[in-house]
Amino acid sequence: MHLCEALYHDTVPGQRIVWSYAMHLDAQRISVSLVTVQLEAEDHGRTRLTFTEQGAYLDGWTDVAGREEGTRIGLDNLAQDLRRPQAA
Repeated sequence: MHLCEALYHDTVPGQRIVWSYAMHLDAQRISVSLVTVQLEAEDHGRTRLTFTEQGAYLDGWTDVAGREEGTRIGLDNLAQDLRRPQAA
């Protein structure tokens, strides 16, 4: 079983979110990360999202590619959802 324990440290609406999280596989902690998402307004109503994650992989766990893939899928799903027409 996978478990994610997260703690939000800083949120500024429309500007940034900072959180940390620990990932567990069964009873073993396998990684701890610090994440920053920054939002910047751009031309034509667009927003630039900058995602930065610093991860520490513990006790031989090194699946950075899997973490990147999961993050990419999540961001792609967010982008897809934001492109949907808004309900009136």
